[in-house]
Amino acid sequence: MASSIKVLSIDGGGIRGIIPAMILMELEACLKRKLHEVFDLISGTSTGGILALGIGAACRGPEPYSPSELLRFYLQNGPDIFRQRWFTKLRQVFRPKYSPAPLERVLNEFFGKTGLQSALTPLLITSYDLESQRPFFFKSQKIADQPAYDWKIIEVARATSAAPTYFPPLRAVHADGNYTLVDGGVFVNNPAMAAYAEARRLYPAADQFIVVSAGTGDRDDRIQYSAAREWGLLSWARQIVPVMMDSVSEAVDYELDSLAGVKYFRFQPPSLAPASNAMDDASASNLRNLQGVAQRYIRSVSAVFQEACSLLQEGRGSSLSGIGEQPRQRNSMLR
Repeated sequence: MASSIKVLSIDGGGIRGIIPAMILMELEACLKRKLHEVFDLISGTSTGGILALGIGAACRGPEPYSPSELLRFYLQNGPDIFRQRWFTKLRQVFRPKYSPAPLERVLNEFFGKTGLQSALTPLLITSYDLESQRPFFFKSQKIADQPAYDWKIIEVARATSAAPTYFPPLRAVHADGNYTLVDGGVFVNNPAMAAYAEARRLYPAADQFIVVSAGTGDRDDRIQYSAAREWGLLSWARQIVPVMMDSVSEAVDYELDSLAGVKYFRFQPPSLAPASNAMDDASASNLRNLQGVAQRYIRSVSAVFQEACSLLQEGRGSSLSGIGEQPRQRNSMLR
């Protein structure tokens, strides 16, 4: 294949971010290069947004985090972020299920004062602004022309991971406006299509794209008619977030598989068993099970990994065209 633009996309899924972290570990080991040196654009939603920021920005001096360090981030901090107390289920009826304080503390320790300008390759991180009722994309590539746009990485990570019913929105006050931001998974839990669209804008002369998408595992839920037929507001409220996230992800797979000029690699375990489907089960047993699911899945698709690595080995293809984003008025709110 001739030189292509390489795009990496990482799904949302809470503590299940352990799975794409391990997929990225395998990918980096296969390529024997840091991922920001290979991909022309890295995108993520929610937990995938945290991973994208970790591997794609100079979070500690000149260096990004490695996927293995990000895996440790989940294993060490997940139980505190998603700490279950006796009143947790009752609290969720009236308020977000979890206090944001442990998450914000961990993000601050992990990312410090680093700004989005530290991106080592273009980054696209998703969120949704409740005030404007529009998608909100954090784009590191905008900073060159708009220095005031340099959001702190802790703000970006907090916004993209503010899953409705789990954490409160992020209230962000910036020079260009005030925002009430929630998890981008409400509209694009698998951000691969959004990442592809952004790559087309950044590299308009390119005609070949390799899109690698890392998922957090297929929930493989089954909601029976006999149960759903009588659901009201409260019952739907418990199910609507995973239903929205899963359906959007699968639609993206269908769309990208159909595009000419795109080679799409989707790394997604088809089942989470014996791990929990929940985004917030950070029990010791589930952390082990999630790692086991990832390990078995990676072994099962080793040939596909090798194929992907052979196409990615040449590294970034952005010398084809340089960055040439063409803003469109109708998308002016898609920050």
